[in-house]
Amino acid sequence: MNDAAKSKETVYRPLASVAESLDAIGQVIAAAERHIRIFDITLAQRGFNSPARADQLRAFFVAGRAHTLQIALHEPEHLVRECPRLITLLRQFPMSIEIHRTLEQARNANDPFVVADDHSVWHQLHHTQSRAIVALHSPADATPILQRFGEIWDLSEPAVSATTLGL
Repeated sequence: MNDAAKSKETVYRPLASVAESLDAIGQVIAAAERHIRIFDITLAQRGFNSPARADQLRAFFVAGRAHTLQIALHEPEHLVRECPRLITLLRQFPMSIEIHRTLEQARNANDPFVVADDHSVWHQLHHTQSRAIVALHSPADATPILQRFGEIWDLSEPAVSATTLGL
C-alpha cells in the first residue's frame, strides 16, 4: 500500500495526556483539506502560539485561497494576550480566519474540539480533564462534532478582528 492510501486510513484512539492531545491536534490540522473549525474555552494549552503550529496553519492557508479557520471561544481574551502568532496569521489572512465569542446560550459547552472538514476530529471530553479522542478520516466520528460546532457558531458573535479600530 502506498503512503497516500495509508494516510487516508481511519484512525481512532483515546488520548490521556496534554502532549498526546497537542500531537493529535496537529494531525487533525494536517488532515484538513479546506476547513478547520475549533471550539474551546480559551485556546490555552493547545499549542496555537508555537512556531510549529503557526507554520502549519500558514501552510494550510497558502495552499488554497478558499481554506478557512473558524474559532469559537468562551473567553477570547487569552488568545489576544497570549497567542501573537495566531493574531499575526489573522492579520495576514483576514478573509480566511474568523474568531468568535460564544453567547450566554452556548456557555454550557465544555468539551473543546478541533474538526477538519467533515472527516477528522480531536475532542476533549471536558476542558478540566486531559482525556480526549482523535479520529482521523472518520466521518462517522466527525459529523456529530461538526454539527455541534454549527450550533455553537450560531450562538456566537465576532470577537477578534484583523484590524484595530479607534482614535
